[in-house]
Amino acid sequence: MTKKTFNTIIKTSTRKDIILLILTEKPNVAKSFAAALNIPGNNSGYYDSPDITITNCRGHLYELFMPEDYDPKYKEWSFDNLPIIPSLYSYKKIPDAASQANLVTRLLQLHKNDKIVIATDADREGEVIARIVMSEAGIKDTSNCWRFWISATLTKDSIKKALNEMKPWKEYEGLAEKGLARQHADWLVGMNFSPYITLLSGGKATFPVGRVQTALLAAVAQRNTEVKNFVATPYYECVANLSDKDGNKATALLVNPETGKTSFNILNHHINSAHIFSLSNRSITIESTIERKKASAPHLLNLTDLSIIAAKEYDLSASQVEKLAEKLYDEYKCLSYPRTPSTVMGENEEDVKTFKQKFDMLKNDFEISKYCDESLIDISNKNLFDDKKLEGHYALIPFAKLPSNALENERKIFNIVAEYFFMSCMPPCIYDEKKLSIHNGEFIYKATIKTIVEPGWKAAYKNNDKQDQDNEIKTFDEKNCNLDSTEILKKLTTPKKEFTGESLMKFMKNPTSEENQGKLVGLGTEATRGAIIQKLQDHQYMVKEKKNFYVTSKGFFLLKQLFKNELAKKIAGIGQTTEWEKKLETSPKEFETEMQDFVISCMKIRPEVQNFEKDSIGACPLCGRKVFESKLNFFCSGYKEKPECNFSIWKEICSAKISSSDAMLLLSGKATGKKKMKSKSGKIFSAKLKLNKDSGKVEFIFDKKRG
Repeated sequence: MTKKTFNTIIKTSTRKDIILLILTEKPNVAKSFAAALNIPGNNSGYYDSPDITITNCRGHLYELFMPEDYDPKYKEWSFDNLPIIPSLYSYKKIPDAASQANLVTRLLQLHKNDKIVIATDADREGEVIARIVMSEAGIKDTSNCWRFWISATLTKDSIKKALNEMKPWKEYEGLAEKGLARQHADWLVGMNFSPYITLLSGGKATFPVGRVQTALLAAVAQRNTEVKNFVATPYYECVANLSDKDGNKATALLVNPETGKTSFNILNHHINSAHIFSLSNRSITIESTIERKKASAPHLLNLTDLSIIAAKEYDLSASQVEKLAEKLYDEYKCLSYPRTPSTVMGENEEDVKTFKQKFDMLKNDFEISKYCDESLIDISNKNLFDDKKLEGHYALIPFAKLPSNALENERKIFNIVAEYFFMSCMPPCIYDEKKLSIHNGEFIYKATIKTIVEPGWKAAYKNNDKQDQDNEIKTFDEKNCNLDSTEILKKLTTPKKEFTGESLMKFMKNPTSEENQGKLVGLGTEATRGAIIQKLQDHQYMVKEKKNFYVTSKGFFLLKQLFKNELAKKIAGIGQTTEWEKKLETSPKEFETEMQDFVISCMKIRPEVQNFEKDSIGACPLCGRKVFESKLNFFCSGYKEKPECNFSIWKEICSAKISSSDAMLLLSGKATGKKKMKSKSGKIFSAKLKLNKDSGKVEFIFDKKRG
């Protein structure tokens, strides 16, 4: 359907008193629209003029019914009441947003015959919010509704431009179907499996279950188990040390004739013979092949990539990164739309112009910009501008200079985005890859040597991966070189590393599974991955110790209960979860039906009940009873007993986080490490913490030099 301009839509309005109603997702977005269109506010949740009214949702205004909202019998969890399958999904107002929901409903009903602009966030979640609000307002005819869709920061010019490029709202029905199907499926899993597992566990603790979060929990548990049970096994390598006429050094590894690999499981005759032979015969012949290769500059970032880098460099959680990026976008307006899955911009002159404008604005503020090649800011550069790789919003780019009052973590996030913004328009790194086959008598050694021809973006890249450091790029003249010596090295296999914030986000982006060998669909979305990790911690299924994630006894118990049900354990499988994600993308209705059938079948199976007992983290210093962990604190189990004991250690003391390992140290009479804290007056200070066992109070330990 042909696009209509903003002015054309206004002229074809059916009413004279109100011509246009604009519905945004958040108050600050409504404010940006009002500023761009010069519409005053009246401090009543909307902006009004003779021609245009603007209102906002404040995020989600409605939530799905709880089971007990459909029928009071569901309030008490019972196997007999499962499964719970609504014939029609109903919504209720979120209590804190009820007044705004009433206002939005009133305005939509008043102007249902006018032109309505849907300007909620340009993603699946924003689409769902708008569809629910319109449905709850009783608006069934959406033929007069238009979709405002923008990936740029909301400036006056970008708003006006996007208003002139709107499409009829019905063209986004496919996106809405996917969003609602996901929402319904997640409700089905949560509202059925949570009571199901809780009942199987004796009902003393609640066990929330989620379609994606439980699969991720299982992946972390598997990694924890693999690392814990790993037994190192020895292997051997025979290393040939080479040097060329200029003194450049290189190493090559003996090829195992049985496997074709460069390692040996046992110290056998072949590896010993090669080593002994080299001591008496240093004569070698070398066969080489050279291939010129190109390593393109890094892409622009999406939210997941930004979270991965921020976790690696600053140990910031994905949920922290999302909030920081949202503030840079919403409040400071110095970052493009953050919840983007794209790593490119659009293949059009407007996006090229935008990139160039931001480049010119910021280049004098970043030393790294001197490595850029401005001729690469061109529509022909597919590393930057590619419609085939564009998904809804274009990639993260800086949109304005960072305000001087920005906080430290906000500055860190902005600088990461800016650095990759500049690196994306740097020339590629050109290098020669030499593959050497070194013959020493009957024995063959192999080596790969990389030689830089043109450093390109690598000259500016300060955060080289370990892989780049291990494969050092250097010059080596293989035509004039000698075999100096060989040596046999005994090595031990190493386990996989525990998941960190960085590697867990990488895993969610590109998951792997033993039962599925091909490429899998990512877990969650750009907007939900950080929240999923945080939920697992909030439910006390997973804890973060230093940088590593570990599944708790409660998390392992949940998985154990799931695996008693041969069908239900699918929900803990990465492969199955990603198959469902594929089905959601291709056929949302089939996906929802399949999830409903899955839940019904699972609820028919009733394994034996096994009571869950929480692990104590230590003994109460006041009464000696067990201390357990809750969401907010570490508490004495005697709070309900006689005599009553109210001992607790809060999980946040003067803005410092207290982990379970910190609490264990305190209960054992030891001090924590030094923590950075903030007083009530806002003063920043550092101190260790120690428990006074007589009073049960946590006390500060300052450096002696400070008294």
